[in-house]
Formats: sequence, C-alpha cells, structure tokens
Amino acid sequence: MFESYLKLLMENPLFEGLSREEITEMLSGMGAYVGSYKKWETITVENEKLDGIGIIVSGQVSIGKDTSSGDRLMMARLSQGDVFGEVAVYTGSLWTATVLADKDSSILFLPAEKLVNAEQMFSKAAGRFALNMLYIIAKKARVLNDKLELLALKSIRRKICYYLLKQYQIRKTATFTVSLRRGEMAEYLQVSRPSLSRELIRLKEEGIIDFEGRDFKLIDLERISKELKK
Repeated sequence: MFESYLKLLMENPLFEGLSREEITEMLSGMGAYVGSYKKWETITVENEKLDGIGIIVSGQVSIGKDTSSGDRLMMARLSQGDVFGEVAVYTGSLWTATVLADKDSSILFLPAEKLVNAEQMFSKAAGRFALNMLYIIAKKARVLNDKLELLALKSIRRKICYYLLKQYQIRKTATFTVSLRRGEMAEYLQVSRPSLSRELIRLKEEGIIDFEGRDFKLIDLERISKELKK
C-alpha cells in the first residue's frame, strides 16, 4: 500500500536513518492511511478532534488560525514532504490550526494514539523516530518564533524587510522566488494588499529591492537590515 511513497518518506526528516523495512513496519503497525483532497477543500479544522500527524505526499496546503474577530491568519504554506500536526499530537487531542488544500493534495496520516505509543510498538526504530520528531518540533518552534517577531513589527515596511531578509537567509541568495502570491503575502504579513503593493513600489523606487510578480532581488541588504533596527 505504501510502496509508492517509500522513496519520498526515506528522504523525509521524520524517517531519517530508518530502513525501508522499518518504515513499512511502522506505517502498517500504526494503521497509517492516505487521504485525498481537492483544491480549496478543508483538511483539518482548528479545535476539532486530532487525527494525527499529516505528511504531504503530493500537492500543497496552507496552515492558518482563526482570530477572535473572524479573520484568518495564515501561518505557513507547506508542500510535498512537509509535516503538520506534530506538535498537537503531544500537547492535546485537538487540531491547533486549520489546514486547507491549495492544490489537489494527498496526505499520509499517522494516527495520534499509535504515535504516542511508538516506543512500545517498534522498540528498534522508535528511538531514532523520536529524535527525528524532536528535531522537527524544535524547527517548527523556531518558525513560530519568527512569525511572532514579524507580527510584533509595527510598520508595513519593516514587516516586508523582515520577510524578505528571512527568505534571503534561508535561500542563501539575494535573488529568489517567493511562494506567496501578493494577496497571500498581505495575509501572511497581516497588512492590506494595497498598502503592501504601495510599500513594495517605494522600496523598488528607492533602489532597495527589485521585483516582478513573485520574483525578488535584494539590491541593498545593508539598508534592509537597517530598516529592522529603526
């Protein structure tokens, strides 16, 4: 059943260091299953019963939280190989965010109740699996911290500079393509789309950045860094 996904899973940080046989044994023993979702379909709903960890085997999804005012705050966009729900598995029994399919997507779910007992069920591979899980959770915590730092910034310009500088640090190049369309970027930065567009144009006119659609080039990294220190 899982043969078509094994190559992808062996390259996934969650299963790093495990053999094909160990991965197959864990998936079968946990009762893992694959769910298919159409574009715009809801995969999980915040505060509803947790199914388990989801691994995206194809497609793309967005992770968001609903605010008290009824707005939706986009936290992240995930694609093939990315994992979601790993924190919720060990902190409660409810989904902590809403996940929507941005494209037709297939998700491999590892049921929550079997995950927390993995050490008892698969003693040989469980130690490595647990370390991998800890690494992923720590990495996710860092991403969440970056998001909180971003939202704490007051000006639109500083938010844009923070976001673009993070992209530069991740990609190790000043020229890159962002995954977010303009409206999605505005949602991610929690600003209006017209305001975002105006500030991007100002940054371009001042020679700090250049962009065309989702393609960006950071021309003056020093000035971008200085904007965050004001």
